[in-house]
Amino acid sequence: MNARKSLFTNTKSTKYNLVVFFVIAFIFSGFSQTKPKPKPVEEKPNKLITIRHAKRLSYDQSLGIDARRLIGDVECEHEGAVMRCDSAYLYSDKKLQAFGHISIIKGDSIFLYGDSLRYDATTKLANMKGNVRCIEKDMTLTTNTLIYDIGNSVASYYEGGKIVNKENTLTSKNGHYYSGNKELTFHYDVVLTNPDYIIRGDTLRYNTINKIAYILGPTIITSKENYIYCENGWYDTENEIARFSKNALIVNEHQKLLGDSIFYNRKKGFASATKNVQIIDTTAKNKSFIVGDYAEHYEKRNKAIVTGHAIYGKIIEKDTLFMAADTLFYEQPDSVHTFVKAFRHVKIFKKDLQGLCDSLTYLLHDSLMTMYNSPILWTNNGQVTAKLIKVTAGETNIKYFELLNNAIVVQKVDSLDEKKFNQIEGKKIEGFFAKDSLGEQVIRKLNVIGNAQIIYYVKQKKNYKGVNKTACSDLTTWFAGEGVDRVTFRNKPESTVFPLKDINDEDMRLKHFSWMENKRPKKKEDILIK
Repeated sequence: MNARKSLFTNTKSTKYNLVVFFVIAFIFSGFSQTKPKPKPVEEKPNKLITIRHAKRLSYDQSLGIDARRLIGDVECEHEGAVMRCDSAYLYSDKKLQAFGHISIIKGDSIFLYGDSLRYDATTKLANMKGNVRCIEKDMTLTTNTLIYDIGNSVASYYEGGKIVNKENTLTSKNGHYYSGNKELTFHYDVVLTNPDYIIRGDTLRYNTINKIAYILGPTIITSKENYIYCENGWYDTENEIARFSKNALIVNEHQKLLGDSIFYNRKKGFASATKNVQIIDTTAKNKSFIVGDYAEHYEKRNKAIVTGHAIYGKIIEKDTLFMAADTLFYEQPDSVHTFVKAFRHVKIFKKDLQGLCDSLTYLLHDSLMTMYNSPILWTNNGQVTAKLIKVTAGETNIKYFELLNNAIVVQKVDSLDEKKFNQIEGKKIEGFFAKDSLGEQVIRKLNVIGNAQIIYYVKQKKNYKGVNKTACSDLTTWFAGEGVDRVTFRNKPESTVFPLKDINDEDMRLKHFSWMENKRPKKKEDILIK
């Protein structure tokens, strides 16, 4: 028997077989008049590869009984996919091995090119190797090895690949392109490069229709403006909006923003964060932070708004100033100025200073804090109230305060006595701080300007002997320990000294006296309690 045989069956034999078939069919049809017609058999999809063209075709038994060799402008088809090459081996019309200038065309949109191909009609898997390219519209995938599932229109690579379109270039070790829903999934060493930013991650899914990148693992996004990290989320590469979650943070030149979930609009430079929000000042000079339940951050203005258990913290020397409010505003309009604004239910805690008010501004560049609407300050055994209070915090500790309108300073004479208080009142009071023997900031000096009044307990040796009550225009008081050390009166002072035995302590009160120790935050946790 010859190695090569004809591809065509005998014509006469074929005609004879057809005649016999129709005769038999006619005979049996007479007996089937009363029987129901059989249901038409559904056509199954073609499982065989069809040869559309080849310059030379021959059988080669050295490759198998049903193996054919195709040479020259080879073109085959299987279920809508057209495969072209220089030469190929076809096995039982089910498996194709192709070589040279290989292309696969699926419909009018997907084009694949490579150096060699193995295709299985049963699994519909095409394994292409060598300079592989997959092109769909403006997207081009290049790799060395590609597995293309023709039935499901899925292209996969496992040895590194690159995808390029008009805006982006993406590389990864593994990748899958789902042509049906226009999605790509990438794993391991994923890098998406855009002229404006770079995305690096472990797993990334990208939709070519809506141009949204879905983040499915630890991912870093870098740009000129900021550094972004998250482990879950999505990024709209066309509109440049995103949602980041799971350890999400955004870092720019001035601040670091963290939250359980962060929405980000890159074009507007806007971010909003929810739950476990932190805004940390990354500049060395401020050393501050804000936490809360919700935040809005405007990176172009270096501005932030925080609500929901909002707390601001400023590191001062070895201590930290904490400030809580319903709403906190933080802004750095330039490299010099930084300020914080607090609104409603404002509370302040520092080891040597506590306070309450309804609203507050804090100019960090001037170390100036201004308290509005019934403000109160406590320092050690002293209490300060006025219509308006200004405090200079300094870089290391509290230095100075200024009280305006209905200003009064109340000092407990004895920590164990709830009735005896030194009191100083006037239109304006200036207070100066200094460290005591224990290193704590205490009031050392008070200047009272306008309508000055003072009530203080006079001490001789270890015992109190009486109470001095004086009114004048201005006065200066110095403190030592827990009491008044000396006083200087100006402009016609009117003084009365009452023996201790002749007075009722509760009658020794100035007009605006009040003692609100029960409202004082005793520890930093107290500022969260309304």
